Amino acid sequence: MSEPSFDIAFYGILQPGKDKDAVIQNMARLFKTTPDKVRPFFAGGRKVIKSAVDELTAEKYRAALENIGLVIKLESGETEQAGAAENTDTISVAPVGADVLENPPVVEPQPIGDISDITMAEAGADVLENPPVVEPQPIGDISDITMAEVGADVLENPPVVEAQPIGDISNITMAEAGADIIDNPKPAAQSPAPDSGDRSIKDNNS
Repeated sequence: MSEPSFDIAFYGILQPGKDKDAVIQNMARLFKTTPDKVRPFFAGGRKVIKSAVDELTAEKYRAALENIGLVIKLESGETEQAGAAENTDTISVAPVGADVLENPPVVEPQPIGDISDITMAEAGADVLENPPVVEPQPIGDISDITMAEVGADVLENPPVVEAQPIGDISNITMAEAGADIIDNPKPAAQSPAPDSGDRSIKDNNS
């Protein structure tokens, strides 16, 4: 089964905001031809810029043509529409990165005046001519304030923690050092007795 082929179709529609004359100039530059040669493509109706190409080639053409302002539609090459195609087999695409703008916009430099007396400030210099002024706030007379000693409690009114009642403990005594203070210790688990059903040692009295 052969790979599908595509026609690169143009219906005279431009990308929004694009100038028609500028797009014609750019297309002529892209295909290394004259504006008069590509102008018929912009008369309206279906025009085939390239026919029966593989998908990868079709996508490359579409990207290049939409980049200069055309709206491109890829159509199956199996469907022919009589009288709609223009022969562009002799047209080649400009190399990647080529300048396709025949009349690029000119940016006029703006005058900046005489700067011959301007020098560079030293590294770390304060370059603000009029830094903002922060007004100090009054804090009143603090001449009678002294520093507390290290470790002093500086809380004037520390929170009071109420003691909780614990009941009568007059009959409680302290156990001697090392005493077992567990009242009912859990008995230690005993290992299970070995199975005596098959004795290998005989009783001396037998």
